[in-house]
Amino acid sequence: MRISETPFAFLLDDCFREFGEEDGRKIYQEADDVFSKLEAESDYKGNEAIREHIQMKLLPPLAYYKALLSAGYSRTEALDYVRAEEKKTAEKKKESMSNMARLPFAYSIYRMGVRKFMTKNFPEEGWKTEWVRCDKKEIHFNLHSCIYNDLCSKYGCPELCTIYCENDEIAFSGLLPKIRFERSGTLGNGAECCDFHFRKG
Repeated sequence: MRISETPFAFLLDDCFREFGEEDGRKIYQEADDVFSKLEAESDYKGNEAIREHIQMKLLPPLAYYKALLSAGYSRTEALDYVRAEEKKTAEKKKESMSNMARLPFAYSIYRMGVRKFMTKNFPEEGWKTEWVRCDKKEIHFNLHSCIYNDLCSKYGCPELCTIYCENDEIAFSGLLPKIRFERSGTLGNGAECCDFHFRKG
């Protein structure tokens, strides 16, 4: 499989724009090769949701990050480039969230579906979820393990996980003003868990 078959199909054009055609092609090709290698050896644990996360969301930015490091960019520079690419996907999710927030009784609708959504899309094979509350005022759950954090550490770039965490802040801002998203820390930033709070606006 290739990056062009993922939601990051725009990466080649962005590499051309950022680094010029010659260097951009080299960086993209390196990222594509890393992606294909890691994708081929990935363990999806027999779960379609895990496959979707790893193949379509986690590995393309990780491969790009490794390609940038291989090209001589510092970790800070590489993170900034990856952050710019990831922001594009987060903004698309924000638009989707905004559409939902326009619905009457958006919080109630979100609350009724959130447990089922988490069970299906964030299964126990990749995440350890602790539910704290899910009532008329707040939805609160903690993630004590996360496949993004686990794989970033496995592939030697734990700092990259912070970019995936930042995407939540962008995407869930689309729920305002009906639902307010808050949290105090993430596994990627060294906290004991990722705490997710969705408060009724």
